[in-house]
Amino acid sequence: MTRLNESVPASLTKARLPEIRARSFDCERDQLSPIENLLSRKQQSKLQAIATILDYQRGNSTIFSESEDAHFVYSVISGIVRISRHSEGGRRQVLAFMLPGDLFGLPDAGIYANTAETVCPASLYRVPWRQLRETMLSEPELQLNLLIRLAFDLRQAQRRIMILGQQNTLQKLASFLLDFVQYTDFYDVRNHRLTLPLTRFDLGDYLGIAPETVARAFAKLELAGLVRRNSPRHIEIPDVAALRQVVAGGRRQQRP
Repeated sequence: MTRLNESVPASLTKARLPEIRARSFDCERDQLSPIENLLSRKQQSKLQAIATILDYQRGNSTIFSESEDAHFVYSVISGIVRISRHSEGGRRQVLAFMLPGDLFGLPDAGIYANTAETVCPASLYRVPWRQLRETMLSEPELQLNLLIRLAFDLRQAQRRIMILGQQNTLQKLASFLLDFVQYTDFYDVRNHRLTLPLTRFDLGDYLGIAPETVARAFAKLELAGLVRRNSPRHIEIPDVAALRQVVAGGRRQQRP
């Protein structure tokens, strides 16, 4: 069983607690613009007062399972959380990866609609749903900001449907890498290095392709000089603009 610490350390003042982030893009801005926090300091303080910090020491730890009673909402402080669902035949479909600043676990008729698991060591804020509802009633602006976040999630889901339905394998993988490039938690701009703590099985179940197909797609991007895998978890992307050309359908000549 994985080790899980649940606490808000007494030694930490509110000023030193990790930021509670509900981040999304402004719908009127370029999607490649930095992601900003929707919550004000006052709203963060109110949520921190009712939240617990969870520290998961390893990946593949279950946070909650599909059809469980939903009593908490979560915000990612660090790490990655995998949201998935299994078909009646038992096949897993990864629906989303929750990154720092993402909210998840909103109840659907009182239960969790999906399963949430850590991909790697992760820290989360856990907020009781009942108390969150009471806070939103007293903070109408908080309701609005969370609605903006939910609208962002809906746009992301629609975008993913388009990617899966219209893009080829290389474009799907390039789109996925570009999504992670936007997060400074995972992308070192100076060294053009992306830390991607995901397996090819996670990627395959998210992109709707076989793990072997993921490996072949990476090999093709490497052959074209668009990425360089320094290790299974560290990917160098020397030219982000060129990777965007792949998503847009442009062609790039193969380097000798």
